Amino acid sequence: MSLNCDIVKDLVALYHDGVASEASDSAVEAHLKECKSCRNYYKQYGHGQPASLKFDVNASGDYGELAKHMRIRRLWMLVSALAYVSASLCAFIMLFMRIRRK
Repeated sequence: MSLNCDIVKDLVALYHDGVASEASDSAVEAHLKECKSCRNYYKQYGHGQPASLKFDVNASGDYGELAKHMRIRRLWMLVSALAYVSASLCAFIMLFMRIRRK
């Protein structure tokens, strides 16, 4: 399968970082062997990027602190929304009462 140069340039970042699928990896490698322009693009891309990071997507982590932080943030957002609605309602009632007096 021969890839278009534009497609290869889109996939270069994934290929460089080592997160492309095996099929994309092999297709990009095959294209880079054939196309001098894309090889030069890949070399220039590598110079401007930091060293690639390998992430273990199967690693288990303790997300308890993150979940706790998110719950607290949601609670504060709810309290803020309720305070806003209450203040708006009070302002509306006061305005309505003032209009009624006149």
